[in-house]
Amino acid sequence: MNEEEALYLDQLNDISDIPASLEHFHREYEQAKASLSGVSADTAQVHRNLRVKLQRNIREARKCIQQGDTLVDEIKDIHKEPSQELLGKVAAIDQFSRIAKYLDWIKFLNEAVEFLNKRQAKDAWRKCIPVYDELNCYSSLMEDTACTNLKRVMVGECKKRYAILSGRALKSFGTVNWKTMTDETTPTIIENIKFLLKISEPLHHGEANISLALSYIFSNFEVQFKFHFMRKVKTNDIKKPEWYFTKLLLWIKENKEKFMNNFGNILQSECGVDNATVLYVEQFCKLAVLKLNMDVPKLDDGLFTHYIDEVLKFHKELGDVVSLSHIKSPILAVFTEDRLLKRWLQLETLTAFDFITKIWTDEKRFDARECEYHYRIPAMCSRVLTLVKSIGERVKVIPSLALNNCFYSLQCDILREFMVHLTGSLQQHSYKSEQFHLIVNTVAYVLELLEQWSYESHYVKIAKFEDDDAPFFKNMQGYTILLQDACLSLQTSISGASMSLMSPYFKQSWELPNKLDSISPASSAGLMELQQSVSLLSATLPPEQFLGIWSALADLFQQEFINKIIFKNRFNLAGAQQFKTDMQGFTGIFLDHCSPAYFSALTQHIRVLSQPTETVRLWQGEGLGNPDNLAELLQEKDISLSGEAVLAILKLRTDV
Repeated sequence: MNEEEALYLDQLNDISDIPASLEHFHREYEQAKASLSGVSADTAQVHRNLRVKLQRNIREARKCIQQGDTLVDEIKDIHKEPSQELLGKVAAIDQFSRIAKYLDWIKFLNEAVEFLNKRQAKDAWRKCIPVYDELNCYSSLMEDTACTNLKRVMVGECKKRYAILSGRALKSFGTVNWKTMTDETTPTIIENIKFLLKISEPLHHGEANISLALSYIFSNFEVQFKFHFMRKVKTNDIKKPEWYFTKLLLWIKENKEKFMNNFGNILQSECGVDNATVLYVEQFCKLAVLKLNMDVPKLDDGLFTHYIDEVLKFHKELGDVVSLSHIKSPILAVFTEDRLLKRWLQLETLTAFDFITKIWTDEKRFDARECEYHYRIPAMCSRVLTLVKSIGERVKVIPSLALNNCFYSLQCDILREFMVHLTGSLQQHSYKSEQFHLIVNTVAYVLELLEQWSYESHYVKIAKFEDDDAPFFKNMQGYTILLQDACLSLQTSISGASMSLMSPYFKQSWELPNKLDSISPASSAGLMELQQSVSLLSATLPPEQFLGIWSALADLFQQEFINKIIFKNRFNLAGAQQFKTDMQGFTGIFLDHCSPAYFSALTQHIRVLSQPTETVRLWQGEGLGNPDNLAELLQEKDISLSGEAVLAILKLRTDV
């Protein structure tokens, strides 16, 4: 016997007297059928559908009863394999039993509807509340039922009666004017609030109806709001949403204390409300939603953007009254609905990319200004970063991380588009131009800001939501590569230009008749080019990037002079001393930015190379005969090169 068969037998065994049960069910059916005339069309349709099933099952049940003892014997013999015929009989009786119970519910519905129709017609709405409450109880119990037709009718009737009764209650109680409340009127208002709290919303039987009570408490504000902003008057200007947002903020700030004193305790004691201030603020927000739902469908793109700005500004200012993390703002919900959110994102994207295109064609885009962290950036950089930052700041008040992520993605797209423009501009300008250096500043500044933003909790939460390595991680990677490429381009261009001008210098002979009074003519143009470039970079680049470039240039030239001049040539004393003078000119270019010790490798080589002839002979002799003595002599001269390196340099002297 399978599980379904056993269930049928268990259900049938619960019926101790089948004939008596059948007669009872039949009477219930007749009573329900007789009451059809007073029921709505939808309910009657449910009855008609039910009648067909019920009549069929009555016939099946009567056949089972006619078999009498045979059926009972088969049921009691649990060891006997039940036949398909028997299971069909059991199913028919079980179906009939469930339909009879179904009729009990419909009978109650008929009686409740009849009572409510009579009492509402006489405007005795208070007497209808207990019956509505019972109707709501039955509707709540049907939350998970499979009887979809009955559920639809029952719940629909419940919602209909709630709308009628709650409306009549509010109309009967009138509005609550907080300014005119006195010791005499306050008890009546409190009693009205308690009464409204007991009228549960449909499918929420037994729960305090805070929403209905708040509608009563704030009724006077709703009347005033509609009077000023939802009629054909001057204050109802679709172009000026800030007017009613300002009014709402004024009401919120002025009346908070009155609300808490007059109604905070009753909401706490009757409903267990922990933070009445949140309910207070949200009730005013609902007034704004009424107006927004009326106006938003009529807005063009310009006004739509203006409305979003005002909504976000309003929501942010609510933070002066209550923690924004506690507010479930219905105002924001208006614009985060799928259709309007899509429009919002499209407008933000279109505006942002149009903005970037326009500033890139602005003649004043490279007008420079000093900013924080010693960066010197063009006007366009400041404007783009302000745009990106403002998008993030505006949407921080939206509690949904998924929605915030939409705007975060837009921020990343804007930064990526800006980087594309910067890359193209670098390729268009000379490494000596102010524009090139301003772009390097811009890229470095963007990286500085992105690093700061990556630690802000707003962006950290979004990164975790998206499972990213860090906020703006991919943007920082792109800008880092661009900065490295730009700095390498500067370094390569400067060194290339200077080396090209110094080409004759690298080819000249160093066996000179006399030392000159100044640097070699062949080196002057190249060193001048290098000096001007370093000076320009010092004035225009951020300290960190300048440090990287000048140190790379200094290292490069230092090695070039050692490898391609010292070890590729032969020197007499005059030539060595001339080379020493030239190198003093070279190191002087950088001494404003570092100590002489930075060039110790080059300096050590030059000091050895330019020793007097007698010293050269002495060192060479000691090096061949007594290396330890040579080491002492080098130490006295503060030369840190090894003995072998010194001897290799001394071999380059031709006057010994």
